[in-house]
Amino acid sequence: MNSLQRIGSIAICLGVLVGCGSGSSEPEDRPEPPPVEDTVFGDTVSTMDKARGVQDTVDTHKQDLDRQMDANEGRSQE
Repeated sequence: MNSLQRIGSIAICLGVLVGCGSGSSEPEDRPEPPPVEDTVFGDTVSTMDKARGVQDTVDTHKQDLDRQMDANEGRSQE
């Protein structure tokens, strides 16, 4: 290996090591993130909340229908 290749290899290694460094040893004071409702995901979160509410309504209706079917078939509640 000639000297130019060695110098190039050392330069690449040093560049990788410097690039992977943390930059500073002190943690940065990051501002607190905004509430989800104020971000681009706010509509998605509210849509999911509405869907959960609808699912609760559907589940309740299904339980009522199951009770009615059991009563019509003469089965007792277990």
